[in-house]
Amino acid sequence: MAVDVQTTTVTAPAAGAVRRALVVDDERVQRLIVAGTASKAGFIVDSAASVEEARALLAQHAFNVVVLDLSLRDNDGIELLRSLYTGGTDPVLVFMSGFDERVREASARLASALGLRVAGTLAKPLDLDRLVTLLGSLPERPHIAAPPNYADVTPDRIAAALTNGEIFCLYQPKISLRTGRMVGVEVLARWRTTSGDIIPPIAFIPVAEAAGLIERLTWVVLEQAGAALRDWHAIDPTLTMAVNFSPSSLNNLGMPASVIDLLDRYHLAPETVVVEVTESAVMADFVTAAEILTRLRIRGVKVSIDDFGTGHSSLLSLMRLPFSELKIDQSFVRSLLHDPESPKLVQAVLRMCEALGLSVVAEGVETQPVADALLALGCDVVQGYLFDRPLSYTDLTRRLAAQGTA
Repeated sequence: MAVDVQTTTVTAPAAGAVRRALVVDDERVQRLIVAGTASKAGFIVDSAASVEEARALLAQHAFNVVVLDLSLRDNDGIELLRSLYTGGTDPVLVFMSGFDERVREASARLASALGLRVAGTLAKPLDLDRLVTLLGSLPERPHIAAPPNYADVTPDRIAAALTNGEIFCLYQPKISLRTGRMVGVEVLARWRTTSGDIIPPIAFIPVAEAAGLIERLTWVVLEQAGAALRDWHAIDPTLTMAVNFSPSSLNNLGMPASVIDLLDRYHLAPETVVVEVTESAVMADFVTAAEILTRLRIRGVKVSIDDFGTGHSSLLSLMRLPFSELKIDQSFVRSLLHDPESPKLVQAVLRMCEALGLSVVAEGVETQPVADALLALGCDVVQGYLFDRPLSYTDLTRRLAAQGTA
């Protein structure tokens, strides 16, 4: 349907400006109901019966919120998302539909993936109280700081940092939700330059991998971590330590022997060390990786699959490789309370791990409600900023000593 609407330059609503809502639904009665509700909530309301009408109105006005029906006669509401994405006005979306919850939530996830803000979804017939709640709590656009520039991170600088002892370790505690005690740590590499600046791993690990320096870096980290774990076992001999290994490490058939030699030198029980690998690292050379990981398991070292659920063949990897632990990716953990699919997936993973005899760690736990939800689902061991940020050797030693005397 052609719509003759004069196009004007649209800018985002100014702070404190009158709020404006657009209701897009092909059913006249539904448009009137939603528009009336939004008007009572303090919005100036425009309505559209089609995607074409909605696009015309979006070109004419800057909207704070768009209440969008997913089914619009010969079109669907998803067609409008690209217009919102490229339009520059950044309204918040509220989806409504007679489709089932999975379709509504899939639409919300798609919008979020496009960088759009979503307040929530509504089933038809509409719960008007829920609509009022969503209209009253529209999410703000988060401030995103410009990423720092690490263009000067070069292979030569990394090599010099390794020689000069600038690479050091921090340790992320793993916590038992049932007891509140620290049961393990994950080793994280950091780089402190001679000027005192801290360079995060995302800036130097990829460069080290591309330059063939990652093996050297890994063993610098392992030597520090091994000495630390030896000291901590004097306080708690059951504490475990997880270390991330890169794809190149899983292509080195001498790696298992080197790991066992390090454990012997620091008098560490193999079962207190966890080798963490990602599925993508394993699949780069499956046969060699399978040999290395199996040899480690035979010697008693635990093996963990990290970022589970983000690969394309995770179940096959679990079946074919001797993993003893699985880490639930933080993308599932952080969506646990607002995406109805996440709890179902997490619970399915927990049941599968129980059947396979695998321990489970959930990462990225930042709030108490998320921790409570994980415990209710049956997940005990977690890590995340709710409990501790990565700690130095000294700080973690103090924390462990305090826990031992509690």
